[in-house]
Amino acid sequence: MALGLFIGVVAVTIGGGATAGVPLLLLMGHSAAQSIATVKFALLGSFVTGSLAHRGDAAAAERKAMPWAVWPLAVVGSAAGSLLVVGIDDRVLKIVVALLMVVILWITHRTDFSQRRRDAHARLPSAPVGVAMIFGLCVYSGFFGAGFGTFLIFALMRCYGLTFGESASVMTRINLLVVGASVTTFISSGVVDFRLGIPLFVGCAAGGWLGAWVARVTNPKRMKAAFQAFTLLLGAKLLWEAWAAG
Repeated sequence: MALGLFIGVVAVTIGGGATAGVPLLLLMGHSAAQSIATVKFALLGSFVTGSLAHRGDAAAAERKAMPWAVWPLAVVGSAAGSLLVVGIDDRVLKIVVALLMVVILWITHRTDFSQRRRDAHARLPSAPVGVAMIFGLCVYSGFFGAGFGTFLIFALMRCYGLTFGESASVMTRINLLVVGASVTTFISSGVVDFRLGIPLFVGCAAGGWLGAWVARVTNPKRMKAAFQAFTLLLGAKLLWEAWAAG
């Protein structure tokens, strides 16, 4: 449950719930597909409570910027991506996980997580570009999802001019939708470990409430630094395990 609390806080602050949870379950000896499916199931708890805590901020940001087409496409993309992970060889998936963590570190290093509102005169991408980017991210979320929240925050800031806080709020609601869609596929495929997933779900639900508060009061630069340090340590450990197994 304590692990779930940690994952839940990370998930609704900087969007690294899968990044934090999946490698930990891999290192505990679970298969890659089972680790991804079980963490996704647990993360539903954090996104339910986080969405409730963020509901005012997220609703305002959505009314200001979000095209309606994002929501149905998010479900379709996530369900399509979740079908990929079930059919991929376990060893290949572990290598992909390790490589994606390197990309995540680079992206988060270059992303500005400040609370500054974008210049009103700054040119934003066209609406179809923003929708296409979010759809692609939702496919990735269904496939694995490490860093999906971080990528999504970045996309919302760049495509729709939202602040970090507004983007984190909207990210939590989109995550609830896309994770719910992918978890349905995982459950039907029998890859969710409910003995581990249910305690993680409870911990994540508590972490969602706590994380929503942390996102409002903590300096984003500190959250970013903590996330990068944790990702670096886990990525190094995972690469070492993959190399030793080979």
